[in-house]
Amino acid sequence: MSRAIRLQCYQTLANYRKPSSFIIKETYPLPPYSTVSGMVHAICGFTELHRLRISIQGCNQGTVSELYTRYSFNAGSKYEAGRHQICVKDKDKEYGVFKGIANVELVCENRMVIHIAPENDEDFDIIYKSLLSPKKYPALGRYEDLLDIESVDIVNIHQEEEAEPKMDIYIPVECFEEGDIKSATTYTLTKEYEIIKGVRRWKKDGGKVKAYYFPKGETVFDAYVDDYEGGETVVAFA
Repeated sequence: MSRAIRLQCYQTLANYRKPSSFIIKETYPLPPYSTVSGMVHAICGFTELHRLRISIQGCNQGTVSELYTRYSFNAGSKYEAGRHQICVKDKDKEYGVFKGIANVELVCENRMVIHIAPENDEDFDIIYKSLLSPKKYPALGRYEDLLDIESVDIVNIHQEEEAEPKMDIYIPVECFEEGDIKSATTYTLTKEYEIIKGVRRWKKDGGKVKAYYFPKGETVFDAYVDDYEGGETVVAFA
Protein backbone atom coordinates (compact mmCIF):
# COMPACT_ATOMS: atom_id res chain seq x y z
CA MET A 1 0.00 0.00 0.00
CA SER A 2 1.26 3.48 -0.89
CA ARG A 3 -0.08 6.97 -0.35
CA ALA A 4 -0.84 9.85 -2.69
CA ILE A 5 -2.24 13.37 -2.72
CA ARG A 6 -5.76 13.46 -4.14
CA LEU A 7 -6.69 16.75 -5.78
CA GLN A 8 -10.31 17.43 -6.71
CA CYS A 9 -10.58 20.45 -9.01
CA TYR A 10 -12.64 22.28 -11.64
CA GLN A 11 -12.08 24.54 -14.64
CA THR A 12 -14.78 26.51 -16.47
CA LEU A 13 -12.80 26.75 -19.72
CA ALA A 14 -9.30 25.51 -20.58
CA ASN A 15 -7.02 24.65 -23.48
CA TYR A 16 -4.59 21.75 -23.03
CA ARG A 17 -2.88 22.32 -26.33
CA LYS A 18 -1.83 19.47 -28.58
CA PRO A 19 1.78 20.21 -29.60
CA SER A 20 1.09 19.45 -33.28
CA SER A 21 -1.72 22.05 -33.60
CA PHE A 22 -0.87 25.54 -34.90
CA ILE A 23 -3.55 27.15 -37.09
CA ILE A 24 -6.23 25.98 -34.64
CA LYS A 25 -5.04 25.37 -31.08
CA GLU A 26 -6.61 21.97 -30.54
CA THR A 27 -6.94 20.59 -27.02
CA TYR A 28 -6.64 17.28 -25.24
CA PRO A 29 -9.75 16.35 -23.20
CA LEU A 30 -7.61 16.32 -20.04
CA PRO A 31 -4.29 18.03 -19.27
CA PRO A 32 -1.17 15.99 -20.14
CA TYR A 33 1.20 14.90 -17.39
CA SER A 34 3.71 17.68 -18.11
CA THR A 35 1.01 20.34 -17.61
CA VAL A 36 0.05 18.98 -14.19
CA SER A 37 3.70 18.58 -13.23
CA GLY A 38 4.41 22.18 -14.28
CA MET A 39 1.50 23.46 -12.20
CA VAL A 40 2.78 21.59 -9.13
CA HIS A 41 6.31 22.92 -9.61
CA ALA A 42 4.99 26.48 -9.99
CA ILE A 43 2.85 26.54 -6.85
CA CYS A 44 5.59 24.84 -4.79
CA GLY A 45 8.29 27.20 -6.03
CA PHE A 46 10.42 24.31 -7.33
CA THR A 47 13.18 25.52 -9.68
CA GLU A 48 14.58 22.07 -10.47
CA LEU A 49 12.88 18.86 -11.58
CA HIS A 50 11.08 16.95 -8.83
CA ARG A 51 9.87 13.69 -10.33
CA LEU A 52 6.19 12.90 -9.80
CA ARG A 53 3.91 9.96 -10.51
CA ILE A 54 0.63 11.39 -11.74
CA SER A 55 -2.87 10.03 -12.44
CA ILE A 56 -5.40 12.23 -14.29
CA GLN A 57 -9.14 11.73 -14.81
CA GLY A 58 -12.15 13.93 -15.41
CA CYS A 59 -15.47 14.63 -17.12
CA ASN A 60 -16.40 17.68 -19.19
CA GLN A 61 -19.29 19.15 -21.19
CA GLY A 62 -17.56 19.10 -24.57
CA THR A 63 -15.61 21.81 -26.38
CA VAL A 64 -16.23 25.24 -27.92
CA SER A 65 -14.20 27.35 -30.34
CA GLU A 66 -13.06 30.85 -29.45
CA LEU A 67 -11.15 33.57 -31.33
CA TYR A 68 -7.86 34.96 -30.05
CA THR A 69 -5.29 37.47 -31.30
CA ARG A 70 -2.38 35.66 -32.95
CA TYR A 71 1.09 37.15 -33.39
CA SER A 72 3.66 35.47 -35.64
CA PHE A 73 7.07 36.35 -37.05
CA ASN A 74 10.21 34.88 -38.57
CA ALA A 75 13.51 35.42 -36.82
CA GLY A 76 15.32 38.32 -38.47
CA SER A 77 12.42 39.15 -40.81
CA LYS A 78 12.70 42.83 -41.86
CA TYR A 79 9.68 45.07 -41.48
CA GLU A 80 7.67 45.71 -44.66
CA ALA A 81 4.89 48.30 -44.37
CA GLY A 82 2.55 46.59 -46.82
CA ARG A 83 3.12 43.14 -45.35
CA HIS A 84 3.46 43.42 -41.58
CA GLN A 85 0.99 44.88 -39.10
CA ILE A 86 3.54 45.65 -36.36
CA CYS A 87 7.04 47.08 -36.48
CA VAL A 88 9.45 46.18 -33.66
CA LYS A 89 12.52 48.40 -33.41
CA ASP A 90 15.82 47.20 -31.99
CA LYS A 91 18.50 49.91 -32.13
CA ASP A 92 18.92 50.65 -35.84
CA LYS A 93 16.99 47.60 -37.06
CA GLU A 94 13.25 47.09 -37.72
CA TYR A 95 11.54 43.70 -37.57
CA GLY A 96 8.10 42.79 -38.88
CA VAL A 97 5.37 40.99 -36.93
CA PHE A 98 2.07 39.67 -38.28
CA LYS A 99 -1.10 40.27 -36.25
CA GLY A 100 -4.33 38.42 -36.95
CA ILE A 101 -7.03 36.20 -35.48
CA ALA A 102 -7.12 32.45 -35.04
CA ASN A 103 -9.22 29.82 -33.27
CA VAL A 104 -8.56 28.07 -29.98
CA GLU A 105 -10.47 24.98 -28.84
CA LEU A 106 -11.61 25.08 -25.20
CA VAL A 107 -12.78 22.27 -22.92
CA CYS A 108 -15.93 23.29 -21.03
CA GLU A 109 -16.73 22.67 -17.35
CA ASN A 110 -13.98 20.15 -16.71
CA ARG A 111 -14.23 18.39 -13.35
CA MET A 112 -11.09 16.46 -12.52
CA VAL A 113 -9.51 14.21 -9.93
CA ILE A 114 -5.71 14.20 -9.99
CA HIS A 115 -3.49 11.96 -7.88
CA ILE A 116 0.10 13.02 -7.22
CA ALA A 117 2.80 10.82 -5.68
CA PRO A 118 6.31 12.32 -5.57
CA GLU A 119 9.21 9.91 -6.03
CA ASN A 120 11.04 11.69 -3.21
CA ASP A 121 9.16 11.28 0.09
CA GLU A 122 10.56 14.62 1.31
CA ASP A 123 8.47 16.39 -1.35
CA PHE A 124 5.17 14.91 -0.16
CA ASP A 125 4.39 17.39 2.63
CA ILE A 126 5.69 20.33 0.59
CA ILE A 127 3.32 19.54 -2.29
CA TYR A 128 0.39 18.82 0.03
CA LYS A 129 0.76 22.11 1.93
CA SER A 130 1.36 24.07 -1.29
CA LEU A 131 -1.87 22.73 -2.83
CA LEU A 132 -3.73 23.80 0.32
CA SER A 133 -2.08 27.26 0.26
CA PRO A 134 -0.53 27.88 -3.19
CA LYS A 135 2.31 30.43 -3.54
CA LYS A 136 0.62 31.64 -6.75
CA TYR A 137 -2.82 31.11 -8.23
CA PRO A 138 -2.83 27.64 -9.88
CA ALA A 139 -3.55 27.30 -13.59
CA LEU A 140 -3.73 24.32 -15.95
CA GLY A 141 -3.31 24.86 -19.68
CA ARG A 142 -2.82 28.51 -20.61
CA TYR A 143 -1.70 30.99 -17.96
CA GLU A 144 -5.25 32.39 -17.84
CA ASP A 145 -6.88 28.95 -17.39
CA LEU A 146 -7.29 29.25 -13.63
CA LEU A 147 -7.83 26.11 -11.56
CA ASP A 148 -10.45 25.95 -8.83
CA ILE A 149 -9.13 23.54 -6.18
CA GLU A 150 -12.15 22.09 -4.37
CA SER A 151 -10.39 19.66 -2.01
CA VAL A 152 -6.95 18.24 -1.21
CA ASP A 153 -6.69 14.92 0.63
CA ILE A 154 -4.08 12.30 1.49
CA VAL A 155 -5.22 8.83 0.43
CA ASN A 156 -3.84 5.30 0.47
CA ILE A 157 -3.60 3.30 -2.76
CA HIS A 158 -4.30 -0.43 -2.92
CA GLN A 159 -4.95 -3.00 -5.64
CA GLU A 160 -8.21 -4.76 -6.43
CA GLU A 161 -9.09 -7.46 -8.96
CA GLU A 162 -11.30 -5.08 -10.92
CA ALA A 163 -12.82 -1.61 -10.73
CA GLU A 164 -14.79 0.85 -12.88
CA PRO A 165 -13.58 4.45 -13.33
CA LYS A 166 -16.25 7.02 -12.47
CA MET A 167 -14.59 9.50 -14.87
CA ASP A 168 -12.73 9.26 -18.16
CA ILE A 169 -9.10 8.55 -17.28
CA TYR A 170 -5.64 8.38 -18.84
CA ILE A 171 -4.20 4.87 -18.40
CA PRO A 172 -0.69 4.11 -19.74
CA VAL A 173 -0.75 1.58 -22.56
CA GLU A 174 1.82 -0.53 -20.71
CA CYS A 175 -0.83 -1.35 -18.08
CA PHE A 176 -2.67 -3.55 -20.59
CA GLU A 177 -1.75 -6.59 -22.60
CA GLU A 178 -1.86 -6.33 -26.38
CA GLY A 179 -5.41 -6.73 -27.70
CA ASP A 180 -7.15 -5.92 -24.39
CA ILE A 181 -8.27 -2.46 -25.56
CA LYS A 182 -10.18 -2.04 -28.81
CA SER A 183 -12.13 1.24 -28.64
CA ALA A 184 -10.22 3.75 -26.48
CA THR A 185 -8.44 6.74 -28.05
CA THR A 186 -4.65 6.65 -27.71
CA TYR A 187 -2.58 9.77 -27.01
CA THR A 188 1.15 10.31 -26.74
CA LEU A 189 1.36 12.68 -23.77
CA THR A 190 4.36 14.74 -22.72
CA LYS A 191 5.78 14.30 -19.21
CA GLU A 192 9.41 15.41 -18.70
CA TYR A 193 11.81 17.63 -20.65
CA GLU A 194 15.46 18.65 -20.45
CA ILE A 195 17.30 21.78 -21.58
CA ILE A 196 19.82 21.15 -24.38
CA LYS A 197 21.82 24.18 -25.55
CA GLY A 198 19.14 26.49 -24.20
CA VAL A 199 16.30 24.66 -25.98
CA ARG A 200 13.61 22.57 -24.28
CA ARG A 201 13.57 18.99 -25.56
CA TRP A 202 11.37 16.11 -24.43
CA LYS A 203 13.48 13.35 -22.94
CA LYS A 204 13.99 10.22 -25.01
CA ASP A 205 13.50 8.05 -21.93
CA GLY A 206 10.37 8.98 -19.95
CA GLY A 207 9.76 12.25 -21.77
CA LYS A 208 6.52 11.02 -23.31
CA VAL A 209 3.88 8.52 -22.21
CA LYS A 210 1.59 6.59 -24.55
CA ALA A 211 -1.78 6.38 -22.82
CA TYR A 212 -5.38 5.38 -23.49
CA TYR A 213 -8.15 7.89 -22.87
CA PHE A 214 -10.15 5.22 -21.09
CA PRO A 215 -13.95 5.78 -20.83
CA LYS A 216 -15.78 5.80 -17.51
CA GLY A 217 -17.89 2.76 -16.65
CA GLU A 218 -15.61 0.28 -18.41
CA THR A 219 -14.00 -2.41 -16.24
CA VAL A 220 -10.29 -2.23 -15.44
CA PHE A 221 -8.72 -5.46 -14.18
CA ASP A 222 -5.93 -5.54 -11.59
CA ALA A 223 -6.82 -1.93 -10.89
CA TYR A 224 -5.36 0.43 -8.31
CA VAL A 225 -7.86 2.45 -6.26
CA ASP A 226 -7.70 4.92 -3.39
CA ASP A 227 -9.53 4.83 -0.06
CA TYR A 228 -11.20 8.23 -0.40
CA GLU A 229 -14.07 8.65 2.09
CA GLY A 230 -16.45 9.85 -0.61
CA GLY A 231 -15.96 6.63 -2.59
CA GLU A 232 -13.04 4.72 -4.03
CA THR A 233 -11.44 6.22 -7.14
CA VAL A 234 -9.44 4.33 -9.77
CA VAL A 235 -5.80 5.47 -9.96
CA ALA A 236 -3.49 4.99 -13.01
CA PHE A 237 -0.05 6.45 -12.39
CA ALA A 238 2.40 7.41 -15.14
